[in-house]
This record gives sequence, C-alpha cells and structure tokens, in this order.
Amino acid sequence: MIQEKFKILVVEDNINDASLIEYHLNKILEKPDIRKVDTFEKFTQAVHFFDPDVIISDYKLNGFTGMEVLDYVNKETTIRHFIFVTGTIYDEELAAETILSGATGYILKKHIKSLSTKLLPYFQKIANSKKAETLPAGHEKTLEAMQMFIENAKRDNEAIMQGYLEMKKTLEKYNYLKD
Repeated sequence: MIQEKFKILVVEDNINDASLIEYHLNKILEKPDIRKVDTFEKFTQAVHFFDPDVIISDYKLNGFTGMEVLDYVNKETTIRHFIFVTGTIYDEELAAETILSGATGYILKKHIKSLSTKLLPYFQKIANSKKAETLPAGHEKTLEAMQMFIENAKRDNEAIMQGYLEMKKTLEKYNYLKD
C-alpha cells in the first residue's frame, strides 16, 4: 500500500463506477482524499478549489467528454497526472491521442475488477515523482555544502573551546599567584 498522501479528483457520471474507482483506490493508497464530480462545472470548481494531485476521468460523460476535461487541465492548471478509466477507448488511435494529449494513461472499464492492480504502477510512479519534486534541483551540492559548514563549525568550536580552556588555566594560575 502506498503511504504517500494523494488528492484525487474522479470525473465520472456513473455513480456505481465512481464508487468502484474509489474502492480500488482505497485498496492501494493509505489515505487518499477523493472527490467525485459528474458535471463539467463541478469539475472546474473542484480543480481550482480542491487542487488535486491526480485526475481520473471517464472518456464519455453526460454533456461533455474526457478529452474536454484533459484539454482544460492542460490549458488552465499545472496538474500533470491524468488517467482515463473508461469503457469508450476501444479505438487504438483514440487511445494514442489521449496519451499524446497529455494523459498519464488509460484503463478500460472491462478490467474494473482488477482496477487496483492496473492503477498501482501509475500511483507508484506518481509517488516517486512527488518525492523527487520536493527536493530542489542541485540538492546534493547544497547538502554537501551544509555538511562542510557543520564540520568547519565543529572544528572552529573545538579550537575556541581549546583557547577558552587555556585562558581559564592561565587565569587560575594568575589568580593563584596573586593571592
């Protein structure tokens, strides 16, 4: 089970399919925050107010399409992870078009019983990319510089402490001789 926290927006107009997707997400993710929407208007609101890490969308929806959803995501957001879970993409050209348009992947609903198994590699890859994004570019050099600073500070501290102890001894001798 993946420990990384995910905010997932499910765009699905079939309540049963949406519930099945949520069930399978809960099988592979420790603490997913899942929101489900069934209209384009609710989708656009959720994208901006919920700010999901991942969008899972059907292709053929009531009154709009998954390609319209993907197009909106590409033009209006910085969301990079978009997965189609659909019964519509049986056409290889259409499937290729979704990937070329920016979808992370697609899964056919005919495989809904094994959806968690099919989603797992996508979420493992997304979790790894989220971890990599948290480290700034060139972080190795920054960590190395910090380590050198700490080592230098430790040496300086030791030298200061040594000087302090020598001064203390000298002062004690002086006070002893003075009395």
